[in-house]
Amino acid sequence: MLKKIHHVAVVVHSADAALGFYRDQLGLPVTKDAVIEDQGVRGVLLAAGAGEIELIEPVRAGTGVARFLESRGEGLHHLCFESDDVAAELAAAKARGLPLIDEAPRPGLAGMIGFLHPRATRGVLVEYATPPAGEPAPHADGGMVRNLDHVAVVVGDLEAGVRTWQENFGLALERMGEVPALGIRQAILPLGGAFIELITPLGAEGPVAAFLKDRGEGMYLVSLEVRDLDRMLAALRERGVRTGDPVGGTGGPRLGFISPRAAHGVQVQLIERSRA
Repeated sequence: MLKKIHHVAVVVHSADAALGFYRDQLGLPVTKDAVIEDQGVRGVLLAAGAGEIELIEPVRAGTGVARFLESRGEGLHHLCFESDDVAAELAAAKARGLPLIDEAPRPGLAGMIGFLHPRATRGVLVEYATPPAGEPAPHADGGMVRNLDHVAVVVGDLEAGVRTWQENFGLALERMGEVPALGIRQAILPLGGAFIELITPLGAEGPVAAFLKDRGEGMYLVSLEVRDLDRMLAALRERGVRTGDPVGGTGGPRLGFISPRAAHGVQVQLIERSRA
């Protein structure tokens, strides 16, 4: 059974350099930092509320992560769902005919893990993880970032994308609709205290349309809920981080965006929700 979005992984050239943004600028505390020898990576987990961001740095050539970095550069790599039984998730996926990378669980930074092939989920590499028994759930509290809010995934056909994520992971559709201000149609599929947002462009122009044309379907951005958007943006700008001006409001959430250059290839959205 899937419980929540455990983490979103970001491939970086240097975890130490990336910590300068994710830990020092965003204020996310490190919960784990280790080299996983069989994967040839250094992994660093940082708490974002009940979810986490994982930085993965290849420590030797020839691995899948090293090849990803060489071909695509820094950026979003995979999405991890926490499950109470990774073996059962992999077995169920295999029974449905989904292509797997792992047919049995193996040790990883997040516990026992297993990966589906990106072909199973329209270009998104999905990991299952079962944390070690008795390990306390990470939870960052008191900082500017409140929680990992959602992950946006670009799809070419919204209805087909919804079917894929419902059939693969049993996610329920909360709503679908248009967001003309952002030039997208969206579908919201909650999981735990966060959600997956499937998006497709309304027309041939705009950043989402360009992403779909240039890179195909896949993860587009990570959204972090913040306590005070104006204060967060001001603090980032004072530290030299390039951000956009706030948008939205008037009863709905307010949004701010951080340049992918500052976030090591990741489009980071900051979202402030009304907590009245």
